[in-house]
Amino acid sequence: MSVEQFYQDVADLLGVDSSYRYNKFTVGGTYLTRWNNRKPGNGRFEGFGLVRFFGPESIHVAINKPVYHNKVYASAEEALEGLKKALDASKYSA
Repeated sequence: MSVEQFYQDVADLLGVDSSYRYNKFTVGGTYLTRWNNRKPGNGRFEGFGLVRFFGPESIHVAINKPVYHNKVYASAEEALEGLKKALDASKYSA
């Protein structure tokens, strides 16, 4: 599964648009700073929280809407399944 596809699947679960951005900082002469990475896309889901794909064996899910869920997963499939279970549980508890 590609990183772009993973973020699209997370966006589908959350019911928002995915805005995948090509990471220009790994290619050109510019570098990543604290301020130029604060736009929605690539793991930032505005109003929901963060889902960061650090590598194929390290994915951090930290959302606070509609339910608080903070966990590190060992695969993309495991992260999507865990997020789906958390979102399903929030529907039944409301």
